[in-house]
Amino acid sequence: MKFSCNQDTFSKYLNIVSRVVTTKPGLPILGNVLFESDKGKLTMKTTDLELSISTWIGADIQEDGKITVPAKQLSEFVNSIPEEKVDVEVTKQSFNISTSNNTASFNTMPSDDFPSIPEVGDQKYSVRIKKTDIVEAVNRVAFAAASDDIKPVLTGVKVEVDDSDVSFVATDGLRLSRQSVKIEKGSGKKSFLVPVRAFLELTYIISELDTDEEWVSIYLLEDKNQVLFRLSDVDLVSRLIDGEFPEYKQIIPTGFETRCVIKRDDFLNSLKVVNIIAKSVLGNKMILNISAKSGKVSLSATQSDLGKNESTFNGTIEGKDIKIAFSARLLADILNHLNSEDIIFECSEAVKPGVFKIEGDKEFVHLVMPMML
Repeated sequence: MKFSCNQDTFSKYLNIVSRVVTTKPGLPILGNVLFESDKGKLTMKTTDLELSISTWIGADIQEDGKITVPAKQLSEFVNSIPEEKVDVEVTKQSFNISTSNNTASFNTMPSDDFPSIPEVGDQKYSVRIKKTDIVEAVNRVAFAAASDDIKPVLTGVKVEVDDSDVSFVATDGLRLSRQSVKIEKGSGKKSFLVPVRAFLELTYIISELDTDEEWVSIYLLEDKNQVLFRLSDVDLVSRLIDGEFPEYKQIIPTGFETRCVIKRDDFLNSLKVVNIIAKSVLGNKMILNISAKSGKVSLSATQSDLGKNESTFNGTIEGKDIKIAFSARLLADILNHLNSEDIIFECSEAVKPGVFKIEGDKEFVHLVMPMML
């Protein structure tokens, strides 16, 4: 193998593929990046068996070949050299890389041991979604998934494809987020459960790629129980999570007894004040008290050994007065993941979920389970 390419391009795509490489892989080959050149195209691939990334970059290929190289160390070297032409030549078992003033030689491993990564071939995409819509949906939903593996189905994002929209849903049992986005006509109704990590990597790829391509194509590889996301010249492949996602639709309230339109910043500032005490309370418990008559919303927390505090702000309130308890941490989480100035809060009873919505966006809903008063 022998090729030349630009340092900036090489560095950018090496950084993207290297993110799925763990520092102490179970198999040594999983610490490597696979290079393959064929018919004038240079491909790089990495995998940890759960998540895989493939990309192809522009290069001047003088000799085709296929080899694997330590991903992290190669990436560090390429990142540290100036933006100039990079020459690579594989001789015997060495991956030799050089610029005008820098050289390095890395030991290689045979490509035959590298795991096979699925490709889509001639398969048509299942659905295409605007990359900006995916980034927004992931930001508003992914944080609500469980962070432990006690219930694996809760560590993923449920993707529900319909004829004209796609819904992204996540829950950890204490809260639930759903964001729907409009799409071009899909290839029929389907649903699948994707690990949160895959979506976080996808949003990173979107942020790193300076491309005019505005769509992410999604290919459902049902025979392999995997999904492939394609943006421009990068493919991200993830396994799907097996199991039944909770039936959530019936718990989303269709009405309310109390409705508030409040400023996100006002709510967040009050939460910061109340959390001084609430962070010492079991479950970060605080009380939300809504008064329709005065148009005031107050947050308070009490800890017997410390004391108590309260913070109040204005809101546009309709319906009944209500007092309801929540985890201050869960409320801060949702407010920190919304970019809207005006937030809608709805609830019916102190024992039913509180509902957060965004003014002007009917496609988003977030539920938070209450605590005992």
